[in-house]
Amino acid sequence: MNSNPFAILLAGIMAAALPLPSIRALASEPNTLTPEEAAAGWRLLFDGRATSGWHTFGKTSFPTRGWHVEDGCLMNPKCNGRPNGSGGDLVTNAKFTDFEFRFEWRIRAGGNSGVEYLFAEGGPKRKALIYPGDTGDSPVGFEYQILDDPAYLSKNVPARLTASIYKLAAAVNKTLLPAGEFNEGRIIVDGNHVEHWLNGRKVAGCELGSASLQRAIADCVFKVIPGFGIKSATSLALQDHGEEVAFRNLKIRELGRAGRPTMAASPPSLPPVVAQAGLKAADWRVWCWSRQDQRWIEHPLDKMTARISNGVLSARNTSDSHWPRAILVYQGSLVEGDFEASAEYRGQIESFDLQSASGEDRRITCMVAEHDDQWQTLTLSRNAGTITAKVGKTPIATKPGSIQGDVKGYFCFKLRPDETVEIRNLRIQHPP
Repeated sequence: MNSNPFAILLAGIMAAALPLPSIRALASEPNTLTPEEAAAGWRLLFDGRATSGWHTFGKTSFPTRGWHVEDGCLMNPKCNGRPNGSGGDLVTNAKFTDFEFRFEWRIRAGGNSGVEYLFAEGGPKRKALIYPGDTGDSPVGFEYQILDDPAYLSKNVPARLTASIYKLAAAVNKTLLPAGEFNEGRIIVDGNHVEHWLNGRKVAGCELGSASLQRAIADCVFKVIPGFGIKSATSLALQDHGEEVAFRNLKIRELGRAGRPTMAASPPSLPPVVAQAGLKAADWRVWCWSRQDQRWIEHPLDKMTARISNGVLSARNTSDSHWPRAILVYQGSLVEGDFEASAEYRGQIESFDLQSASGEDRRITCMVAEHDDQWQTLTLSRNAGTITAKVGKTPIATKPGSIQGDVKGYFCFKLRPDETVEIRNLRIQHPP
C-alpha cells in the first residue's frame, strides 16, 4: 500500500479539531459491571486483581515475567520494542464466536500494542515467518492496532495506525486521546461482519469472505498464513510488543444471530430467505477450488457471468480449465443446526451442495442427473443430523464428503465450465 504522509498528517489534524463524540464515561470503579450491563449479558474478563482466565500464547499458564497486575490493570512493561519482547502475548482461556468486546487501553509515547482475534492456537508451531525476528511463537490473526499515532505517521500507512484492522482496513474519522491517557476500544464480530470502534465511534469494518477482504489479504504478508480470515471460535490476545501498555475494563458479551445477546431468550424461527426481484448479483459469491491452498477460495463474480431479472438468477460458469468447477453461493444461505433449503432451477448443474463455510473440502453433495428446460425444485434439509435431498418429490442419494454433525455451511450450486443455470425462489428456513 502507498501512503501520502502529508494527507495522513492533515487528516490527523482535522480529526483532532473535531468535537469529541459521545464517549461512554469511563467507569468510576474500573473493572465492574453496572446492573444494566449485567442484565444485557456482559461479563468481565478481568476483575482488576486475579489473572485466572489468561495464559501466554502457546502455553497453559500466566507468564512468570512481563505481564502483571498494577493499579487495576493488566500491565506489560517496556522491554525491547519487539513482538514477544517481555512475557509474550496474553490470551484468554475462553473462546468466542460472535461477540462484542470492549476494553480500555493506555500506552506511553512511542508505544505499540494491539488486540488480536480470529487466530489459531494449539496446533503445530507456525512455520511462516512474517516480520523481522519472528519466531512463530505469537498469534497471527486480525488485530485491533494500538499505537501512539503521532510517533508513526511518517512511516506507517493508514491501515497500520490505531484502531485499524491491521494491514486490512484503515480506521477513519477517529478521535484518539494522546499517549498516557486511556482510550476505549471495541471489537464486534457478528456473523461475517467485523467492526472496530474507538472512543464511541465506529472507525473500521469488513466482511469476512468478501472479495475486497480477499484482495487485501492477497496484497499483504497474511497471504502466507493458511486459513487466514476464516472465521472460527477464537480467543482474544493482548499483544506484547515490547512496549509499556495497560488494559482495564475488559468486558465481553456473546452475540446470537443479528447481534442479539445469547443470554436473551431463544430467538424465534427465522423467516424464509427468498430470492425475489431486487436481489443483486453482488449478493452471490463464487468459490473455486484452489489446488495450491487445498480449499475453496472466493473469486469475483467474473468467474461466472450472472444477471438477475424478475427474481431469476441466470449464471454460466466461465472459469477456465484451471478451475474445473465453481460453486455459486447465495450469501444469505449460511445455515447451522436444523434447516430446510430449497430452490427452483432449470438448465445445467453438476450438483447442489451443503458446503462447509470454512472453505475446507467438507461438503454434502447432491448429484443432479436431469438437465432440461423444465423448472425443477431442489430441497436439501438437515434434521437432527440426518441429511435429506430431493429433486421434486423424488429422494436422491448424497455423497457425504467429510461433513459430520451440524457443521455450519452454505447451500450452493456447483457448475462445471460452460454449464448454464437459472435459479429462482430460493428459500432457507429454520424450524421453530
